Amino acid sequence: MSSKTKAKKASAAKKAEALEPLPQPGEVIAHEGLTLIEVSDPAELSALMLDSRLKQYILLALSPTEALVLPQHSKTFISALVKAGHTPKVEN
Repeated sequence: MSSKTKAKKASAAKKAEALEPLPQPGEVIAHEGLTLIEVSDPAELSALMLDSRLKQYILLALSPTEALVLPQHSKTFISALVKAGHTPKVEN
């Protein structure tokens, strides 16, 4: 196994640890306070996820134009977006 593959697996395992366990059958879990990234063009989200200044904060893509940032990284992620030259519209 290459070192790149090992690094990707370690990164995926770290992200999985940050998530709560899956709900039990019949159980529903609702989450508050998550940061949702929305863009109009899938290429924009791809670029954000490839940007070394930003990708560390993006937990996962939910769709080609939406991704998730954990709440503890929201402010840092938004600051990193601004430093990277983006002008995010932040809604509560």
